[in-house]
Amino acid sequence: MRNAVGLDISKLTFDATAIVGKTEHSAKFDNNAKGIARFKDWLGGLSCPDLHVCMEATGNYYEAVADSLAEAYKVYVINPLKISKYAESRFARTKTDKQDAKLIAEYCRSVEEYELVRRNKPTEAQYRLSRLTAAYAQIGRECSAMKNRRQSAKDKDVEEAFENIIVAMQEQIEVLKVKIKEQTEKPNCKEGVKRLETIPAIGRMTAAVLFQYLTSSSFETSNKFAAFAGLSPQQKESGTSVKGKSKLTKFGNRKLRAVLFMPAMVAYRIRAFPDFIKRLEAKKKPKKVIIAALMRKLAVIAYHVHKKGENYDSSRYKSA
Repeated sequence: MRNAVGLDISKLTFDATAIVGKTEHSAKFDNNAKGIARFKDWLGGLSCPDLHVCMEATGNYYEAVADSLAEAYKVYVINPLKISKYAESRFARTKTDKQDAKLIAEYCRSVEEYELVRRNKPTEAQYRLSRLTAAYAQIGRECSAMKNRRQSAKDKDVEEAFENIIVAMQEQIEVLKVKIKEQTEKPNCKEGVKRLETIPAIGRMTAAVLFQYLTSSSFETSNKFAAFAGLSPQQKESGTSVKGKSKLTKFGNRKLRAVLFMPAMVAYRIRAFPDFIKRLEAKKKPKKVIIAALMRKLAVIAYHVHKKGENYDSSRYKSA
């Protein structure tokens, strides 16, 4: 088992539990520069250079701690749902910050290697791209919700109020589009984003998000990247009586999965991968299953295009 540190992070403080060998250590720190410096000294006092540090992806509260540790230790930011399911499997009944930190450490200590994706320290440019694309997606979702409210409005003035908000949101979406394009034209990401745009059905916005995730973590294989996005099928079979339908796991990154949905729809409509689609249709797979398979295919191709530093090659991927 690996030596692990679990962090339960909130806005102002974070609890840490380290399990080194058979020894357990716990402490609490302020979530600021001073507290993080104290935490690093505390880690140094454990006299164990090979530490694996795990934390949940809670808002952006974890970023400062993760960034300060990324160069000296192996850092992993885990989907909170995985920790929640792990707690259920352990029948954990106590819910305190200290106990949560211990639970995260135990998860990090015992989980299979393929479940852990090491986080790289993002550059300022990567952070900016991440925040621009996140805001673009958030406002887009809110705009869609506002359109639904406008449609169900039974009063003219209420409808007009919603319309004004929608117009303002659409203006900001266009502003963010320009900002994202400007960011992706900068030297540190221009080539990578342009390369991802050579993949069928992948436009600038999707390429920007893919580039952000592919550069902010170390994915050893394309399967690991697909699993990170939550695009690995989940089987439910047992003996001869349980034959559940395969479905996508919910443990992946929702933002990354969501951004691949529309490109997969476009890829299906334009038959970007005709042999692949024909094989699935021949097996009588429903459209939504084919779309999910195309989402995974696009993620896998994006990984290889980025990793190899080469543009999309239709002869290599079209029939796969």
